[in-house]
Amino acid sequence: MTEHPLYQIMHPNSVAIVGASNDLSKMGTIQLLNLLGGKYPGKIYPIHPQEETVLGLKAYRSPKELPEVADLAILTIPTSSVPEVLKDLGERGVRRAIIISGGFKEVGENGKVLQDQIVEIARVYGIRFLGPNCIGVIHPAFNLNPTMYPYLHQPGAVGAASQSGTYVTQILPFLAKSQIGYSQAISVGNGANLDLVDCLEYLGKDPATKAIALYIEGIKQPREFIRVASRVTREKPIVALYVGGTEAGARSSASHTGSISGPDHLFDALFRQSGVIRAYSVEDLYEWAWAFACLPLPKGRNMAILTHSGGPATSLADACNRRGLKVPIFSKNLQGKIRQLLPATGSYRNPVDLTFFMDMRVLMEKLPQIILEDPSVDGLLLHGIQGSSYFRSLTEVAKPWVNVPYEKVKKIFFPAMEAFVQLPEKYAKPVIASAFADREDDAVAFVQDRRLPCYRSPERAVRAMAALCQYAAIRSRE
Repeated sequence: MTEHPLYQIMHPNSVAIVGASNDLSKMGTIQLLNLLGGKYPGKIYPIHPQEETVLGLKAYRSPKELPEVADLAILTIPTSSVPEVLKDLGERGVRRAIIISGGFKEVGENGKVLQDQIVEIARVYGIRFLGPNCIGVIHPAFNLNPTMYPYLHQPGAVGAASQSGTYVTQILPFLAKSQIGYSQAISVGNGANLDLVDCLEYLGKDPATKAIALYIEGIKQPREFIRVASRVTREKPIVALYVGGTEAGARSSASHTGSISGPDHLFDALFRQSGVIRAYSVEDLYEWAWAFACLPLPKGRNMAILTHSGGPATSLADACNRRGLKVPIFSKNLQGKIRQLLPATGSYRNPVDLTFFMDMRVLMEKLPQIILEDPSVDGLLLHGIQGSSYFRSLTEVAKPWVNVPYEKVKKIFFPAMEAFVQLPEKYAKPVIASAFADREDDAVAFVQDRRLPCYRSPERAVRAMAALCQYAAIRSRE
């Protein structure tokens, strides 16, 4: 594992960054700021032909002046300068690089000539590199983020490899809203040297990565992809978003990363053969990978639904059937246990709908335990996570007549939240929540921070559960 070139790229003790300056409008400078602001623990060597210092660090005029061989070099410089700088780095002894600069194969024949040139230089000097035309890498647990976008939320267990830099970096605000954390994330760009197959091989062996998300515009080595992916999916799930299967998608990917795409039915067959779960939106790509990274697999497709409202209960049930999941009527024995805890207006057959009921312990703790203890239930979908978004506003409205501070209310229902987040581990069954509030609600944030998925709509929760069932079926065929 430690000998893999991507391991060395993701764990450098020193970084030479070519293209950083004191101009805050330059991408190389922003990358250096993210290294510094992200508290990267290693040595940083800015390389700049004119500057004496860059952001307070001593600068070096060329790779030849570096005081030691850097573990990793990052190049964000004009395209025409890349071959010469890469050659200088090779002569200095640098063997790992990330080439951010674009303008290679993706722009046409002249760019392809330049890309072939840097591939040959790398071969001569034994350099393994990511790119060109990529955005870099993020390794939160190592405090390594030499990209142009800050990583501000907690590390996680989703490993990402993407032929789009945006889906590694600009996607971060979306991921942070659900606390979907990276174990490691890799932008491959054109994949001229290290490509998606190398990323799969590496992330498949990474112990911190529990699930892998792939953004794919084309695959250069389909047989190798099938070989590696088939091996990896025996151990951990892979979710892929492929976007080159239409005429417009193929045309865009060719100009974006120079990838060769193929029709959808060929990639569907490739994914089926290798056990990869296909997503059709970037939201599903990461939300499904998050569920895979956090939850046990279901043993079957029998889902229990628990809500405090009839609308979401029906939405969940309908979405389950549309996704091939079952919502069976509970046994008379289980119905009897549930009925004892419900108000007279509640429904208890499955879905379980409490209707208006203020005892959060019943919704979040007592009923889930009764339901998950039943051997006929393979997973639980719960809608209705809510805390400060409702109760704080209610206490504010009621203040002129009833003064009950929100902190007092919180002490009543948060112990039930503690029990709720422990359910998947306790019963070895997946539990997925949904809520119309986001992380501004403290109950939603509490659940997400403890790695129990909570989605923004009932249908998104069901899609994630269906993906878990699909992968469980794949694993059961082994």
